[in-house]
This record gives sequence, C-alpha cells and structure tokens, in this order.
Amino acid sequence: MPLRVFCLLIVIASIGCTKGPQRADPVDPDKARNTLRVVLDAWKKGEKASALQQRQPPIVVQDMDWETGFQLMDYQVLGPDRAEDANLFCPVKLVLRGPDGEISTKEVTYIVGTSPRLTVFRSLY
Repeated sequence: MPLRVFCLLIVIASIGCTKGPQRADPVDPDKARNTLRVVLDAWKKGEKASALQQRQPPIVVQDMDWETGFQLMDYQVLGPDRAEDANLFCPVKLVLRGPDGEISTKEVTYIVGTSPRLTVFRSLY
C-alpha cells in the first residue's frame, strides 16, 4: 500500500509540474517589415524562395506564384499592416510576369512571423 501511495503522489506531482500550451512570442513589427522586404527583394532579383533558408538567419517562405515560376517585376507595401499575436499581416501590391510572359497586378496579404523563426507566408484569403 505505501508503494501505491508513493506512486500516486509522484504522478500528481508530475502533472502539477507540466506547463500548459506555450504561446509564441509577440511579433516584432519592425523586424517583420524588414524580413518581408528582404524576401520580396530576393524574389525581384530572381532568387529562389528556397535559397532564403540558407541565409543567416534563415527565412522560411511560401508563395505559390513564386514557386510556380512567376517573376516579381515590382511591389508596393500597402498600409496599414496589422500585428496580431505572433504575426504581422501586411498588404502588398505585386506586379508579376507569368510563365507565359503576361503581366498582372494583384493585391495580397503576407503573414510574417519573427519568433521562433522568420517566416513569410502568403495568405490564401
């Protein structure tokens, strides 16, 4: 019986020591804006999105137009951006040249994170 009580106390103590869900650090808006510009400038220069993961610090990037061969001819960061928890939501106007050579313009939103890694993802909405 004392062994069971001891084991039960160990289990109860370990449950009390576990942390709840961890939250990401709040976004650093200046760092996020700078990261977005670094990413868009790299695309405009003709770099591949995957190459940004080799930089220091690495940047994880996802943009379907970039990944499918669209060239970024120009961009304009629109305002205002919006900080929400761990992300900065940034509206951007893109001027793209498609694989067929056709030029198009679109307004999109990038979701930029600064912790624990630098991330730039294009919103699907």
